[in-house]
Amino acid sequence: MGNDSEDILYEILLDTSLDDDVYRALSSTPRRYTLYTLLEWDRISLDELADVLTGWLYASEYRMATAEDREQLLAELRRQHIRMLRKSGLVDYDPREELLVRPELSPSVTRLLHWALKNEYGN
Repeated sequence: MGNDSEDILYEILLDTSLDDDVYRALSSTPRRYTLYTLLEWDRISLDELADVLTGWLYASEYRMATAEDREQLLAELRRQHIRMLRKSGLVDYDPREELLVRPELSPSVTRLLHWALKNEYGN
């Protein structure tokens, strides 16, 4: 094939151990960024995550995020994103403490996440 990144992507896409729920979870920017955050920190509170993601998402729009932006993202995390990440087995979540924890991920999922992170920013 072409370059190393394309070869790695081809290998990842042929990996049958990755199910559709993983790809669905990764189709959303807030969910990908949540997983990238958990690659860095093994656990994070929902409030801290909302702070991190709000800054990260709105920095790409070259504008300051507002309190309303953060609250909207926090509501979306609670309503849909955390549910999808849990369903796909990519996060553990304690709703009483509002704490997200990175579970033990398969080598295939870990490889896919690192590939996605690297290629999201062209590092």
